[in-house]
This record gives sequence, structure tokens and C-alpha cells, in this order.
Amino acid sequence: MSAAESLDPFDSLWDAIAIHLRKERQRRKLTMDQVAQIIGADRQRVGNYEANRLQITKEHSELLDREWGTMFAVRRRYAAMFGRDQDWVKQLWDFEKGALVIKAFIDHFIPVPLQTEAYARCVFEKIRIVRDVDTAVRKRMQRTQALLEQETSIWALIDEDTLRMPGLPDEVKREQLRRLLDLSQEISIRVVRHADRLHVGTDGSFELITTSSGRDVAYAWAQVGGRLIHEASEVRNLALRYDRIGAKALTEEGSRELFLEGLELPQ
Repeated sequence: MSAAESLDPFDSLWDAIAIHLRKERQRRKLTMDQVAQIIGADRQRVGNYEANRLQITKEHSELLDREWGTMFAVRRRYAAMFGRDQDWVKQLWDFEKGALVIKAFIDHFIPVPLQTEAYARCVFEKIRIVRDVDTAVRKRMQRTQALLEQETSIWALIDEDTLRMPGLPDEVKREQLRRLLDLSQEISIRVVRHADRLHVGTDGSFELITTSSGRDVAYAWAQVGGRLIHEASEVRNLALRYDRIGAKALTEEGSRELFLEGLELPQ
């Protein structure tokens, strides 16, 4: 069974769109190459749309609607507004794999891949969002290792309050601060001071990803799951937010000095 054939329309709105696209193509007895000609793309992109490895763009959905009299543009609009993939974690990791650039602003927590194993374990135990902490920590460290080993330009903005790590043992705090200090030699890590905490990042955490193919996507974190963002205008808006938060952040050197200050915890 192919990836496209394994999709379930009840799993997500995006799966339903992908299935509908394949069925509409088959109903018209068209090949993927012929559909690719209609939207001005290649066969591989059509295959990715039908397997929901990529989500059909606004431009391509409108081209199909004009040619076929369908309503792909309307369907994708609702999917973008209300759709939440049950397998969002896998999709996020797929986008991160081999990514050219990752920029993250994660409020209240040290972002992956900057976390130590001890910090990750404490966080999972404190917030109680998983039943199997050991498995969650192992997966978190696997993701961390994969991101650090691939040739990805990683940028991170951290709120100063995050560095205080309330409720965590001092030894965990020290280890985490040392890791930030070490990683800051290769990764851009900048801190937004507490005094400048009123910024556009207070709306929530997000991640910007330039994939291995050069495509820009984003992920907006939420209380339950979150939302993968493919719409170019929304991605640009989040990129602008990242720049605005960064404008209030310390320099990389100033942030390293803050990590050193934090290491002077009472024994």
C-alpha cells in the first residue's frame, strides 16, 4: 500500500484534501505528469500532495479549481484555519530533518536541541503531560542529537525568565547553563531580558524552518498540540515577529555573560 493509499480522511482535513486530489485525478483519468502541467509543477510535487507529504499551496489549489471546477482553495482554507494533524509531531520532525535553517522562540522553556537530558526529564516530570517519562526523554534526546549532528543553522531566542528554571535542582540548572554556554559557540543563542518581556512573543512560542528543499514553513505551539503553518503569508508574519523579538534581545556575547552569571548559583 502506497503512502497516498494509506491516508484516512477522518485523521485530518489535510489528509482528506490529499485523498480528494488523487480521486479527482483518477476520475479524470489523468497522470501525475498531466496534473503537474496544469499547476506548473513537477510530478514529484503532485505525488507529495497526494500523499500529504506536502500540503497543496493556495496558488496550486486555485489553478486546479479553474481547470476542474473544484473547491480545493476553499477546502485548504478551512484546513489551514481549523486543521490539526494528529501526527503533527512526525510532520514537524520530518521538516526539521536536514533543514537548512531553524529559528525558535519557545517561551518559558529551553528549546530543543539545547536541553540537557536532566532538564528534559525534570520538565516532563513537573508538567505531567506524558505517562512514560523515560520514553519521552529518550525521544527528546534522539531529536536533539539528530538536530545537532546535521548541518543546520540553528538560531534561538530565550526569555530571561526561562533561565531561572524555578523548581529545578541547582545541579540541573548549572548543567543546563553550561550546555547553553558551550552550544553558544556554534549556535546563535540570544536572551530577551526580563525588562523587555512585553514583546510580540508573548502571544506564544513558534519555530521557523527552512526545509532541505528550501521551503519555508513554521510551527506555532499551543496548549494542546499546535499547528503546522504552510501559508506563505503566515510564515512571513511569524518571521517578522521573530525579528521584532530579536531586536529586543541581548547580543550573543551579552547572552553568554548572562549564562556565566547564572552559573554563580549558591552552593
